[in-house]
Amino acid sequence: MTLSDAHAIQLSLAELEFPKVFSIAVFFALFKTYGIPTISNLLVATGQLSSPTTASKRAADTGVIITEVVLNRPDSSRTIDGIARMNYLHGRHMKAGKISNDDMLYTLSLFVLEPIRWTSRFEWRHITDLERCAMGVYWKDLGEAMNISYQSLTSSEWQDGFHWLEELETWSLRYEMQKMVPDDANARLARATFDIALFNLPKSFKPLGYKIASSLLEPRLLKAMKLGEPPALYASTLNAIVGIRKFILRHFFLPRPYSQRVKWFSQSDPHTGCSNFMRYTAHPWYIKPSLSARWGWKAWLIWLAGGVLPGDEKYFPGGYQIGTLGPTALASKGGAEMGKTREELKAKRAGCCVHR
Repeated sequence: MTLSDAHAIQLSLAELEFPKVFSIAVFFALFKTYGIPTISNLLVATGQLSSPTTASKRAADTGVIITEVVLNRPDSSRTIDGIARMNYLHGRHMKAGKISNDDMLYTLSLFVLEPIRWTSRFEWRHITDLERCAMGVYWKDLGEAMNISYQSLTSSEWQDGFHWLEELETWSLRYEMQKMVPDDANARLARATFDIALFNLPKSFKPLGYKIASSLLEPRLLKAMKLGEPPALYASTLNAIVGIRKFILRHFFLPRPYSQRVKWFSQSDPHTGCSNFMRYTAHPWYIKPSLSARWGWKAWLIWLAGGVLPGDEKYFPGGYQIGTLGPTALASKGGAEMGKTREELKAKRAGCCVHR
């Protein structure tokens, strides 16, 4: 399977088959890394969680970069720019010894494994072996592009993406058992992330939202984040609703047509070089203040709940350039490092990655 084949299969899952679940699973994958103290303590030390606004910007920037990298063609300039920016932002901490290769590998594992797990848990069908293989091919290549070593895995060569993914999952689960332990930094990040996820929920509903969100978490993660276990009623009610949804989708809904695929970002503006994101969780970072974004029914619900609508200049309604994403202090930095990465990736990102 070539990298292009793998990307096409994964793109169909993210835009046509399971866009909502894949999106939530990626958000949860990022959240789950906060259960590892070596990761959470570094993030707390950066100060990016000092306010709801900076915390939501970090979440938005992370989501934008990952979405650009995963949904654009592997050889596109936007994908390559996204990887280059990601490598620059991570590279500073890796050179300083603040991020270990195993922490990077664990984070990579969650971004490929959690969408598979969430699909099995919440959707009308499971991910097929072919789709698992495609996701393995794609994410193995991405890990290599991010300079992540696979020496911690059992093998040094893999038969296919499916084989690599099996070994990665085995290692990832073992890593969780060893490293996911309670820590104050974990708890602080958990609260900050819940605040972002529930930002546009009316205040009277937020306690309920916290309990429902907690019911989605595994016991080990709840303990690591020092979160109380929610009443069993919430989990059982959620499972019943999910079961009904699965039945209805399986038996009464047709596949989503390509014309109704979910789009996550706009094309680059030819004059400014900026793109707009099309969805937001808390603050409308990089959202164009279009008629529907400010006056549609979703906008009215957000306004009634006391949320923030697109238009304020501090949220960059004109869009983003991939090379400036990340902490504000680094917006104009990293040009030389990213340029070097771009040249390397242009020559490498083609063909099947498994036997490289």
